[in-house]
Amino acid sequence: MSTDGPGDHAERFLTAARTHRECRGGRIVSVDETAAMIELDINVEMPLHMRVDGVSESGVRRTETVTAHLGARYPWSPPTFFLREDFPRNLPHLQPGPLTELPRPCLVDGNEREFFIQFGLVELGIFNLVHQLVLWLRHAAEGALIDPEQGWEPTLRRNLSAEIVIDAEACRAIVDRNGGHRVQKARFLRSGANGASIGAEAFAWIDVTPEQAPLSRDDKKLFTHRPGQGYAEGNTVCAVIWPDKLPAGGPFVASSYMPETVTTYEDLTARADELGCGRALRVFIDGLERCFRGFVLDPPVPVAVILCARRPFHLIGSASDIELLPYVIEIRAPNGRTSLFAGGDAEPVAPAIQRDTPNPALLRRVSGAPEIAPVVMLGCGSVGSKMAMHLARSGVPIPVVSDRSSLLPHNMARHALARPPVARSKATELAAELSQIGQSPQVHEDDLVFDLPERDKRRTLLPRDAGCAVNTTASLAVREALSALPAKEVKPRLAEAALFGRGQGGFVLIDGAAHNPTLSDLTAELYATARSPRLRTLLFDPGHGLAEVQIGQGCSSLTMPMTDMRLSAMTAGLAEQLVQELQAPAADGRIIVATTAGDSSDTSWSRQSVPPFAVVAVEGADGWTLRIARRVLDEIYAEVARWSAAETGGLMIGTCSARLRTVTVVDLLPAPSDSQRSAGRFVLGTEGLVAAIKARHAESGSTLFDVGTWHSHLADEGPSALDRKTAAELAAERPPPSALLIVTPARLFGLMHARQGATGGTGRG
Repeated sequence: MSTDGPGDHAERFLTAARTHRECRGGRIVSVDETAAMIELDINVEMPLHMRVDGVSESGVRRTETVTAHLGARYPWSPPTFFLREDFPRNLPHLQPGPLTELPRPCLVDGNEREFFIQFGLVELGIFNLVHQLVLWLRHAAEGALIDPEQGWEPTLRRNLSAEIVIDAEACRAIVDRNGGHRVQKARFLRSGANGASIGAEAFAWIDVTPEQAPLSRDDKKLFTHRPGQGYAEGNTVCAVIWPDKLPAGGPFVASSYMPETVTTYEDLTARADELGCGRALRVFIDGLERCFRGFVLDPPVPVAVILCARRPFHLIGSASDIELLPYVIEIRAPNGRTSLFAGGDAEPVAPAIQRDTPNPALLRRVSGAPEIAPVVMLGCGSVGSKMAMHLARSGVPIPVVSDRSSLLPHNMARHALARPPVARSKATELAAELSQIGQSPQVHEDDLVFDLPERDKRRTLLPRDAGCAVNTTASLAVREALSALPAKEVKPRLAEAALFGRGQGGFVLIDGAAHNPTLSDLTAELYATARSPRLRTLLFDPGHGLAEVQIGQGCSSLTMPMTDMRLSAMTAGLAEQLVQELQAPAADGRIIVATTAGDSSDTSWSRQSVPPFAVVAVEGADGWTLRIARRVLDEIYAEVARWSAAETGGLMIGTCSARLRTVTVVDLLPAPSDSQRSAGRFVLGTEGLVAAIKARHAESGSTLFDVGTWHSHLADEGPSALDRKTAAELAAERPPPSALLIVTPARLFGLMHARQGATGGTGRG
């Protein structure tokens, strides 16, 4: 800290300020033990005809004498600049304050102390602040402090002692051309003694709800006051007031700029009259008086008043021309009173800062995030809760949350929420958390596997206005239930997000348009195309998988051990990837995979586009289908082209699901070398086939199996008698189902023989 006194600071300040070429003179006015006052004579550049007059059309003089105040905290805090007492106040970028104080210009957009200190040397900070002052005065003289093309500059309301939290866009939406007011319920927090004046000695914070509140004498809870340690809280109201129309019928437009100078009730009513809101304000005040008639409440209750000023053009950063001017005034209702305002016209009024309620639009603006359609969260565990909060804090609406399990103490290791030992379901607790940031999701606590197939419940779980539903349950059953949904009845895209390798890997799957490929298709495709050793290790090595962790005496949980830091880092990346995809959803499905380096947290990302799978009905099996990856089908057609004069074939690799009644093909094994090809027949050989099947099964982490064979026909003909015999032989020698794919020049045929007594086989893979 500097040991120099105010006099030393004043001399150095004056020396530094006079190095600016527009500072034509200066002097130290006063110095005491804690502060110093310095005057600077600033030359103001203005058009020639104004210079001749010595004053601009806006009232700025050719030479302005500005007073700089160096306070006790200087140079750790910047100097404060004051303009002359009669400086015009109908200009933008003037700090709020009563008419009894000298006007103060707002010189920087942001924190003035940070601006002052950033230059290192105090002298450089002084010079740059003086330069900002010179620019401000020049723009004020030219009438350029506000640019209509950029928008109306809202009145500065920094460093005020009252705050009102309200949905600004909702306020603007109720403004009509006829004039009026709306009363809404609110909660308040007030600091200071009961006798302290609001604004000067007492602070008020008011949180306004969307609920309308008729001023009724019967509502005993509309106004309450509960004292605390150095503060009080309770219920109150907020009046949103908008201007009457003009006598000729047109809208009332307040086109004059007015800095914030309101300090009393008289000032407030005068300001309301200037904005066309006077009648509605008085109607509201009269309503308050009637509401409190016969009612006694000794301590003060702060009431919010928001005047809606209609400006001649839109506000900066908004499409609306309605500016909100918020104030707080206190009512007191002691026994024997004559008015709720003990001071009458001199009753103190505090100009307030308006802050938006937490809502998706606000959070999206603050985050700089894109606007995307709502996202449903299916699963509210560690991954789901983290993703939901990341998305919600980026302004993404979350219309539904679903999870049937309870939030238990051991979940606190990685869950997005911290709760006491006795908590509700994960979905209910997550919905409660989301409500704090302007979301109101529906809660589903039942079994998704059984509710998704029911049309009425599905309409609630997957609303039509949602852009996506993300499965984070890590449940194979839920994945299959989503994959089985009728595509034409489900509008949102379906996605899945999960971690693997104890948080060192993660993936996002997004199904294709018309839900082809499905999430089950994409999972099989992921297993089939996992080629890098690092990815296969993380995906398939049991050492990186689940483990049993003791969570109490005699009880344990099967979980994937990892720190909250690791889970949070990977989940945040998955959420970013999901948002990126949902901005412009592709027709194809997507597989997005992240893996960390073995010895660091460096993360590599890969993206894979997956075209729709070919869907082939299977003859001989009730409702079964073959689903074949386009990549695999291209390999088949290439093989057929190589053997254009003979039938050829090979072995199909993939998964089977008895619940979905699908055989999913995501890879091929080439025909063994002893296979026989001719124009009328293909016979699959056996040399090395079993070893190749076992090797592919092991390479896939035991996720992929041989699911049947394929062969070509030279003519556009379906299954032959020999094909049917082969299908029957396959069914007799191996567990069903085993599919036969026949590739002709024009179409695909599927064949499966149901073994006697079989009902569709058991799921394999």
